[in-house]
Amino acid sequence: MPRDTKSRDVTLNALSVLTGGLTAAAFVGTGLVTGLAADYTAQKAQMKAESKAAAAALVRPVVVPKLAPTPRPTRTVVTTRVVHAATGVANGGTTGGTSSSRSGGTSSGSSGSSGSSGSGGAAAAPAPVAAPAPAVAPAPSAAS
Repeated sequence: MPRDTKSRDVTLNALSVLTGGLTAAAFVGTGLVTGLAADYTAQKAQMKAESKAAAAALVRPVVVPKLAPTPRPTRTVVTTRVVHAATGVANGGTTGGTSSSRSGGTSSGSSGSSGSSGSGGAAAAPAPVAAPAPAVAPAPSAAS
């Protein structure tokens, strides 16, 4: 027995409307539940932040004391160098030294140069000693 086309169209249209209505209800229900969950989470976070702020207001901040530097013993080191000029160069010597105090934290250095400008009475510097010539490397051989 074949069905009438009109009743078949009504049944299919009713099925489409019912499916669309259920889909819309699912979307609305999902949005409603998601909104309620977000509101609950925000409310919980707000209460937690308020309780932390109240607890922080009751706690006094800890003051960390500043540490003073510990004085340490120091050694005094003095280095003196004398340099003589070569022949034909203005006579003169250079002395330099460095010193530091034991506990005061101050240090001073001194460097000076003394020489004569050729106005008599100045002793001539001794002549420098010639250094031995450096050794020359042998030439490469043809066998290499």
